[in-house]
Amino acid sequence: MINTKNIVRTLALAGVISIASSCNYTDLDINTDPNKPATGSLGLLLPVAENAARDAFTSVNSGAMSFAGLWNSSNATTSYNLSNTDFQTTWNDAYRNMQNMEEMLRATEDGKNPRYRGIALVLKAYAMGNYVDMFGDMPYTEAWKGNAAQQNTSPVFDKDAAIYEDLIKLCDQAVVELAKPQPVAVINDYMGGGNATTWTRIARTVKLRLLLNSRKGRTNGNAELKAAFDAGGFISTPAQNWSYLYSKQISPERNTHPWFITYTGTSDPNYINHQLMGEMILNKDPRLPFYFYRQTSRILDQNNPTDRGTTPFGGSYLPLRASFLDEYKSVFGITGAIPTADLAYIAGYFGRDRADVSGAAADGPLRTAPGTYPAGGVYSDRSVPAVALTGQASLNFGGDGMWPLIHSWNTKYYQVEAILDGTGVTGDPRALFEAAMREQIAVVVAQGLKSDPTRAKAPAQTEVDAYVKAWLDLYDAATSAQSKLNVVAKQIWFCSWGQGMDIWNLQRRTGYPIQSQFKQFSVGIQAPISKPPRQYALRLPYPQSEGALNPNAAKYVADVIFDRDPIFWDKVKVKWEY
Repeated sequence: MINTKNIVRTLALAGVISIASSCNYTDLDINTDPNKPATGSLGLLLPVAENAARDAFTSVNSGAMSFAGLWNSSNATTSYNLSNTDFQTTWNDAYRNMQNMEEMLRATEDGKNPRYRGIALVLKAYAMGNYVDMFGDMPYTEAWKGNAAQQNTSPVFDKDAAIYEDLIKLCDQAVVELAKPQPVAVINDYMGGGNATTWTRIARTVKLRLLLNSRKGRTNGNAELKAAFDAGGFISTPAQNWSYLYSKQISPERNTHPWFITYTGTSDPNYINHQLMGEMILNKDPRLPFYFYRQTSRILDQNNPTDRGTTPFGGSYLPLRASFLDEYKSVFGITGAIPTADLAYIAGYFGRDRADVSGAAADGPLRTAPGTYPAGGVYSDRSVPAVALTGQASLNFGGDGMWPLIHSWNTKYYQVEAILDGTGVTGDPRALFEAAMREQIAVVVAQGLKSDPTRAKAPAQTEVDAYVKAWLDLYDAATSAQSKLNVVAKQIWFCSWGQGMDIWNLQRRTGYPIQSQFKQFSVGIQAPISKPPRQYALRLPYPQSEGALNPNAAKYVADVIFDRDPIFWDKVKVKWEY
């Protein structure tokens, strides 16, 4: 596995601002500050650029998970009523992050460090691809020149399709650069250990992802995607997974997973969706105790005004939801009343329904929290007592979680999608589907055993086999390639806990998994519990602040509508089903 710890981040950031410049002290050039060099050494720029690629993964992760119905936030992403002020920070961070890749590329123009250059090209293709998937047209060819000899503080916007074409070429260029001899060892490369083979594989995988996303928006999209699959050389085994790994370090700089938090009342806006947790319970999903941590076992008393005011809006509270309880009894073979112990277990899965926009109550010690995967938190099966994280030092430990940037199970799902969607890509989609499920479950379990070794325990093989068989049975029962793809997409939805960008892209590419027209749990995705004021987010709105700073941005802020105007590759234009 490609371990990507940012243990050198502090060193890198300090080094970039402290490298000795080439200032001649006999020159009294008062306009040159020797403590602020224009560039840093490649070994110090590299980890900063790698952190920037991670940030391109995380920048809209929670928002995308909200769009996809996995996560609920008491903000605009849950109400789906986005504005031109909602993602200004995301936009600004994108250009600040991309600047780090540009510094590396400028520093390697002389051809003396091809491996560093190849890595920078891969990072740029991956990160910029994510940002284009968020916003569409963006400044690109004229960007990052505000401090250049010939400054450009009003860059033009390049078309999203044109940027994609260049990013695909960057991946090919990276492979060429990485094949050249590197005169000195690459240092501080915590994503790939300076290994050309590793980075070549990542370059081909990033290209595959770009080709998959854009296949419906490019003239030869299907043919090029097939050629990339046929060529191979991309991430295909779990040992090759591209992950960003955190540590338990809290001093001198915190390096724990951002989801690893202590719940403190209303300070955190996020809720886990009831559909996700409820269906995982009913499906006997072996990942359930690794994904989520239960903080409570008490059922809120609806005769108590305080409890009633804290109960999730819309009748969605699982212990009170008759349809869920009936199915629970059926699944677990319960006749008569559900045992008290079972109700206490269910009570711990305290979240919200999709598009519940009611104000956040003082329910921090009640909400289900992220567990061991991907957050590096606490394992929580039936044998682990539910204890509120607030003030519980014995539970508030760890944080050595991870982000799955691109894994082997992702590329297998890419291939399944390409086969079933008629691109000409070949392979056995059923076998790939099974392998992808098993590989993702194994990653989840391994993370849990690492983060919480005293409590976490691997599921029995029979449990995993039964779960996988149930999904293969659903796949086999589907009567067309498209209905099979919908089944696969729903499983990808379950796999996407912590990988919001990929599930948002999948829904926009394919329209799957089809959302349910019903407000109860179903084989699709739960529809919003009340009709949203806007349609599904096809992109992020352009920031008002950019329109004020760059005259070329003004028309985008005014004319592009986030739920009407899709990214160039989105030919589905997902709509709510009402």
